[in-house]
Amino acid sequence: MPTCNNCGNEFPNKISKDGETISLSGRKFCLECSPLGNKNTRSYIVKLQDSEAFCARCQKIKNKDEFYARKDSGKPLSYCIICQSELKELKFQENIERVIQEKGCVCQDCGLSYPAPIYEFYFDGTVYNLSKARNMSFERFSNNLQEYTMLCRNCSAMRDWEKG
Repeated sequence: MPTCNNCGNEFPNKISKDGETISLSGRKFCLECSPLGNKNTRSYIVKLQDSEAFCARCQKIKNKDEFYARKDSGKPLSYCIICQSELKELKFQENIERVIQEKGCVCQDCGLSYPAPIYEFYFDGTVYNLSKARNMSFERFSNNLQEYTMLCRNCSAMRDWEKG
């Protein structure tokens, strides 16, 4: 017999409803915790107070103040503020890696390959400020860097020194 992940009670593998046999062996929750026809969601596992919300990423119960609220309903988003900022930083780093891949993974002046933090995007004596790209989609970020040359920091400094 399966055991409910929420209440810990055992429940039968099969039941009969309206003359039809229904298999329950693949379910994670008993019929009391998750009635037939309802979707099994996180709310069945975690009992929350009114001032609490559950972060689906870090799997922790936190105060609702630690979540951004949805615009339409005011309910908290699925991820807490900390997890959202971590995820945003990961996506930003992925975008930088993808742009570096598109540009060939080598410095345009010296032809050497370096880790991502060493590269700068150089155009007409200016270096592109990557902090502008934190909230951009990959397509927009990539389009902004089309005219920029990818250089290592050493070659970028050499170009600046040569210009005076």
